[in-house]
Amino acid sequence: MKAVIIAAGRGSRIASLHRDAPKTLLPFRGATILSTIMENIAMAGILDLIIVVGYHADHIRRYIARNECLFACSVRLVENLQWTRGNGISVLASEAAVGGDDFLVSMSDHIVSPSAIGRIAAHPGRRNVLLVDRDIAGNFDLNDATKVLVEKNGAIVGIGKELSVYNALDCGIFRLTPRFYDSMRRQLKDNRESISNAVTGLIKNRDMEALFLEEDEQWFDIDTPEAYAHALKNAAPRAA
Repeated sequence: MKAVIIAAGRGSRIASLHRDAPKTLLPFRGATILSTIMENIAMAGILDLIIVVGYHADHIRRYIARNECLFACSVRLVENLQWTRGNGISVLASEAAVGGDDFLVSMSDHIVSPSAIGRIAAHPGRRNVLLVDRDIAGNFDLNDATKVLVEKNGAIVGIGKELSVYNALDCGIFRLTPRFYDSMRRQLKDNRESISNAVTGLIKNRDMEALFLEEDEQWFDIDTPEAYAHALKNAAPRAA
């Protein structure tokens, strides 16, 4: 299985900390946010990575080239020249590199426990899957979180930041089938460009289910300086 890391956006809400470089290159526990995500994915057993770049793509290209010997995985960069548009465009840009198989998607600002990544990668069944967190009260920035409504049978029936009725939160890790790309293309016909838009299309076909985060697993969404400080303080130590 291949993993796609979406690293094309500017990260404007945290721009004061990263200036003219992608925010995924911010320092994190002796490494960077990006290398921490790559390490966690590799620890989950996925060693074939595709990184979709856009904003200041050369920074990430140079970073990967300088540190290639440190990564326990192969890395291919794909450029999204339309990076100012919705993040679904970046996933769509990965289609040729993914090659028609199921694949994992990670945001470049979400740090997730390797065990959770491994569980979603190994999840059985043929539907698309999203990692979600039931601990709503414990979320650091609930207003910014993407909300999810999950039925008792595990099917996802709603997703969105403004969802009024929900029982879980989107952790930013997906296991997707090639049907995602088809859903994304259908959404683009109506100028809907986000990953959540494509997921909504899959939901309408009963093609989206949830995998719940376990109590000993973590996830952090680093969207603001405050969220960055929270993650630095609370993330589990890196594996030796």
